[in-house]
Amino acid sequence: MALRIAKRIEKAKKSRKTKAAITIRWTAGHEGIEGNELADGEAKEAAKGRTSDTELLPRHLRKPLLTNPSAVKKAHNEGLKKEWREDWRNSERGKATTRVDESMPLSKFLKTISNPKLSRTAASTITQFRLSHTPLNSYLKRIRKVDNARCPACGEDEESIEHFLLRCPSYAYERWDLTQHARKKRKALLLETILGDPQFTMPLAAFIQATGRFTQPGERNITQNVNSTR
Repeated sequence: MALRIAKRIEKAKKSRKTKAAITIRWTAGHEGIEGNELADGEAKEAAKGRTSDTELLPRHLRKPLLTNPSAVKKAHNEGLKKEWREDWRNSERGKATTRVDESMPLSKFLKTISNPKLSRTAASTITQFRLSHTPLNSYLKRIRKVDNARCPACGEDEESIEHFLLRCPSYAYERWDLTQHARKKRKALLLETILGDPQFTMPLAAFIQATGRFTQPGERNITQNVNSTR
């Protein structure tokens, strides 16, 4: 296209019928330039499939445009990502996670579990909580790994994620730092906050570690260099 334009300019310059001076200027964008605004509008219409009749176009525009492999590849990848995100959000795990974090499974979630002070074990445990796939008795009973869903710490009928993180009276002392952190940040202590806000990642990991609920004998601490708020 650029070569055709250059040839037409050269042809116009050699023509005896024209005395017009032709100037080409580069601009960083089309905004504010009338001709470019019009061209941009026409390009958007063409992208929507609204094109002029072939016979009305200049002869050099009647041929099919060349395919840009990079653009095709990019569009294909974007389509796959969109389809994957929709499938994820409609899945059982996806519906559970989006209740606490609308960005799942995008960069915000990855940032949450990629804290350099967070061990692999801690990152794995927090991910399980966000996926509602945590080995608490409510889930273990559902997959028939235990006989009942009772909380082993306080005897509550169901040891759910919400019970473990927010309500279990047996972990009130361990939950103190988490509660203070929420007050400092002026946020309510809710599942959406604890599991969805990256600022709560380390306090959450410290709380889980302090309860000892998932710690195996001889296992090292799941958090590193966590400063207590007490």
